[in-house]
Amino acid sequence: MGWTTYRREKNAETDVEHFGAKLNPRFKIIAHGTVAGVFYAAIREETTSEVTAYVALTHWSRDPLFNFGYKDMSETCLPGDHRAPKSVLNALTPTTHEDALTWRAHCRDYHAQRDLLREHLKPGVRVRLTHTLTFTDGTRSDTFTYTRRGRSTHGLLTIGRSHYRIPNWRDSVTALITPDHRETLTPVGRRQATNQPATQTHAAEPQPQNAAAAA
Repeated sequence: MGWTTYRREKNAETDVEHFGAKLNPRFKIIAHGTVAGVFYAAIREETTSEVTAYVALTHWSRDPLFNFGYKDMSETCLPGDHRAPKSVLNALTPTTHEDALTWRAHCRDYHAQRDLLREHLKPGVRVRLTHTLTFTDGTRSDTFTYTRRGRSTHGLLTIGRSHYRIPNWRDSVTALITPDHRETLTPVGRRQATNQPATQTHAAEPQPQNAAAAA
């Protein structure tokens, strides 16, 4: 299914209200969340009590007549977006559908990756990414040092005195390397080591700061 666009009043209703009204009356949303413009929901089929995942990509624009668009799908379509909240994943009932199982595993990997980084990523730790980045100042590297500025909790990736803004870099971290050279593989790193394709979400071109732009 492609994108559907129409006029939607912003802030007039929540995403769960909006998409809940579009579902077949046999389905009820029992858990939900919107992450980075993607609406995720666990929907229960009332006759069988089976709970599956519903995913809707959304987009807002300034068009006066068609300012909102969405593209929805079930987990059996193997959505490319896999940041479903844990509450949604935990509400799903068991399935044997191969694509649904793959999508659920990708979502669990995403959370495992974030949980590991939240616990172990500290200033001074080096991070290795899935691939080498090339910048227009001639710098090429897949390894950066994590640092923070002031009270910021977001953190920066640096090489020497240059720091780089790399969108969604946490989704591409394969290993954490401490100052004493101890290395910890992340879920992405373990997947890469077993030659499975790493799952990434909305990767973008790196945008370095205090250095030339990436090629």
